[in-house]
Amino acid sequence: MKRVNVDSAAPEVKKFIRSLAIDANGVEVTLGGNVVCKIIPPGQLSDSEKAAQLGVVRRLLGESRANSKRMPAAAVERKIRNALKTVREGR
Repeated sequence: MKRVNVDSAAPEVKKFIRSLAIDANGVEVTLGGNVVCKIIPPGQLSDSEKAAQLGVVRRLLGESRANSKRMPAAAVERKIRNALKTVREGR
């Protein structure tokens, strides 16, 4: 598991992390309408539950990679250009 240390992060990031009310079910963080991560309290999952969760993540990543491979490079480039255009227009 990768760890993200926020000790040296901006004060706003630390404030945001501290403001999360993490209950027994955890917290899902969404960005653009998509869940980008789920934060759960440490020690909440057993080893078998952790293995099951990792299996689901690996399966979803595999599906995502498979979908990306089927997409022509020109289509990927076009999507990236459009995304950058959208972001730059928002500034």
